[in-house]
Amino acid sequence: MLLHRGQSVFIALAMVLAGFLTACQSTPTSPVPSAPGIGVGITDETCPNAVVQVGQQVTWTNQDTREHIVRDRLAQGNGRFDSGTLQPGDSFAFTFLQSGSYTYECSVDGAMTGTVTVQP
Repeated sequence: MLLHRGQSVFIALAMVLAGFLTACQSTPTSPVPSAPGIGVGITDETCPNAVVQVGQQVTWTNQDTREHIVRDRLAQGNGRFDSGTLQPGDSFAFTFLQSGSYTYECSVDGAMTGTVTVQP
């Protein structure tokens, strides 16, 4: 079977196009895992300091026998994070989206404080 010149050009272009499309196909990528968070235990003796990267989550757990809170010291009831009352064994998590230094209270009377440092 003889091909006409127009058919030969068409077949050649179709083969080039098929090769180009195959080369340009993107391979599926796995999602980038999120940065792991850290856990902080609250006791009657301390509000631990923590250092995280922007986008990481801090999870505080009340490891004491009495109530605690976790509240941004600057928040004063209208701020960035406030756990409300945490009973023994309860946890509260907050994801930090901006770099900076965050002083927080972890006792109901506000006498105990800690700092979360968020690095870019």
